[in-house]
Amino acid sequence: MGGAGHNPARTPSRLTQPLLVVAGSKAGSLWQAEQLLPRVNSPKELAVIDGAGHVSLYDVPEYFDQVTAHLSPFFAKYV
Repeated sequence: MGGAGHNPARTPSRLTQPLLVVAGSKAGSLWQAEQLLPRVNSPKELAVIDGAGHVSLYDVPEYFDQVTAHLSPFFAKYV
């Protein structure tokens, strides 16, 4: 995937837009979010939703409400 010379490992350092990453504390992908953030040079925030898995962030109202609670402050700060 990607064109000649494309190196996905360098892509995060090219971001100029603010980045909000939301992950559940029980998500199998949390490690990816934790490894991504230090490589991003733009303003960034990681919101970890305690007790949530990856899919439960969308399916469980309690977790979904916590996710959406991070959006307005982030957008107010960076947009």
